[in-house]
Parts: sequence; C-alpha cells; structure tokens
Amino acid sequence: MVANDVTHNAGSFGPREDAVFAFMTDLACQKKFPLIYLAANSSARIGVAVEVRAFFKVGWFDEVSPDHGFQYLYLIPKDYKLIDPSIITCELKLESSEIRWIIDDIIGKEDGLGMGNLSGSGEIAGAYSRAYQETFTLTMYHAKWLVVGHTLQG
Repeated sequence: MVANDVTHNAGSFGPREDAVFAFMTDLACQKKFPLIYLAANSSARIGVAVEVRAFFKVGWFDEVSPDHGFQYLYLIPKDYKLIDPSIITCELKLESSEIRWIIDDIIGKEDGLGMGNLSGSGEIAGAYSRAYQETFTLTMYHAKWLVVGHTLQG
C-alpha cells in the first residue's frame, strides 16, 4: 500500500514522495503483490521557498487593477539584504523612483519545490501504468473506490 499524507504539504509530490511511490510500485510488480494506492494529494509540489516568500512583492501591470496580471516579483533593498544570495538571482532596476531587485530565479534551500517535480509525476504515471499490466492495482481517491487494475492469471 502506498499513500499520500494530506497533512504534509497538502499531500503533494516532490522528489522524496516520487521515490517512495516508485519503490513501492516496483516492489509490488516484482513480488506480484497487489498495489493499493490511497490517493489524497494535490499533484506535483510547485512552491516558493519559504525564506523568500515572506519578502517578495508583486510588480503589477496596473497597481489599481491586479486582475490585469503581474510583470515580475521583486524585493526592496532592505529585504534583499536579508536573503542569502545563494538562494536567489536578481537584477537591479529603478522603477517609479524606487530601487527594486527583480527576481529572476528562486533556488531556495529546500529541494523539491520547482518544475522538476512534474517529471517525477510523469515517472509515477509510467510506473503505475506498468503496475496495471503486471499486478492487481486498486486506487482509493477521495473516499471512492475505483478499480483500475486486474488480477493476473497463472
């Protein structure tokens, strides 16, 4: 049995969760064990490093109408000084008489917050598809049972 814990990062998948899911799926296929997946998740984890999230500001296209979208995320100089330069890349800009550090990349200290998690989701989908062919699979998603596999003969 493999499951997500919704109390941890909303049950989202990151590199560690991907590795556990892949290991359990491979084990079930090798041993011909039934693979039961209790799905309580919010998909791949895409986040912003907590050490930057508290400081960044939004450069809106129109300050009065944020629904028109944003141009960039930025830091003001006093906040920029508080952030470890190894976890962020920025470009200095002067806009409306204000110095802004425009954020290009947020690396963060914690692994598993970026778009790379989507490749892990693809690997999980492939692994579960393989398991469907090789062993019995069953998924419980939001308190509904959904049979997505079959019993092998022989």
